[in-house]
Amino acid sequence: MQMNIKWYLYVNALSSLGSRMNLIACSALIFTFEHSAYWMTAFFVARQLGGMLFSPLAGILADRMDRRRTMIASDMGAGLAILAIAFYPTPYVLIAAAFLNGMLYTLFHISFQASLPQIFGSEQLVQINGLKVRLESLVGIIGFILGGWLTDHYGYTIVIILDAASFLFSAWILTRLRWEVKRDNALATFSDANIKGKAASGLRVTLRYLRETPVLLTISLLAFLVSLSTSAYNYGLPFLADKLRGSDATLHGLMWTAMSVGALIGSYVAARLRVELVNGMLVAYGVFSVGIVGAFAANHAVSVLLLLVLAGLFSGAAQVYESTLLQQAHNELRGKVMGVQGLLSRSGYFAGFLMAPFLAGAFTLLGMLVFAQLMFVAGLIGFGLYLVFSPKK
Repeated sequence: MQMNIKWYLYVNALSSLGSRMNLIACSALIFTFEHSAYWMTAFFVARQLGGMLFSPLAGILADRMDRRRTMIASDMGAGLAILAIAFYPTPYVLIAAAFLNGMLYTLFHISFQASLPQIFGSEQLVQINGLKVRLESLVGIIGFILGGWLTDHYGYTIVIILDAASFLFSAWILTRLRWEVKRDNALATFSDANIKGKAASGLRVTLRYLRETPVLLTISLLAFLVSLSTSAYNYGLPFLADKLRGSDATLHGLMWTAMSVGALIGSYVAARLRVELVNGMLVAYGVFSVGIVGAFAANHAVSVLLLLVLAGLFSGAAQVYESTLLQQAHNELRGKVMGVQGLLSRSGYFAGFLMAPFLAGAFTLLGMLVFAQLMFVAGLIGFGLYLVFSPKK
């Protein structure tokens, strides 16, 4: 069966849509449990721990195994784990599935990201990543609203089954796809022979490769601060909505929609601008940080939503540039590089969600957000200076 490989980006977006609907459905299921607050915390922690612990191994598997097959296995495993929740809607099955899906999502994401340069070639990566971020933004706009509506009208079981079906459908599509390996212009500082001869030694060679490739080292370390920044506004947005309109779930949903609309526009613009990728990423993240602080400082819902659109716009652009740069790692080590980046990213979320309640209590909601963004901006400046003064390879 011949199929345009670009269609898989749309199928992958379908799985992401199912995952967002599933988050709403699982939240509704958790509220039916005794001690629901405890199980809600366990649910989110299990997802993060699964991804954090598995990221290094996922990177190794993505490099040593056929990436298409790892993606098929990940989709099938995720679909079956989610289906188990529908048949056995108990707290322990839900937490086990969340932990397993955190692992499988990490393996899929690394394999998927690492495969894009082989599928499309480096010359198309900015456009392909722009399309990917646009699809994810559309999914963000639709998924949470649709998931809530379906859960309210038909119950959580049907939504969970639809999510499982989306993963199994994605796995089936992957079994029908084949792609030619295209040459990708890597940022490698090692010779091909050096990398191929030593790739099997794993983490040691990967860390040496990162030290000798300043751009990739910057992106990997920056992942921790990006996640720390993201966890701050993830934690703060429900409280901001409550402050403005007293527990208004609709306003909270509109906030996420505003950021998704901004990301949709930003990814479209970023894919068409001719800028230095590293500079574009650092500047876009910097403006995003200012925009998100402005949103939390605003006192009117309309102003907040407009500033969130602005923040989302630059966040979407930064994601396009970051993904494109990361995918230029040498093919033999790309998965391991993404595994290191994934570990730091998950660690940033874990630390951020632990810190946010204490910072919000010690300062104010705005103070917590400003503290996180100041750390982020300081990191951006520091990494920018490092890239300027690092020896050119």
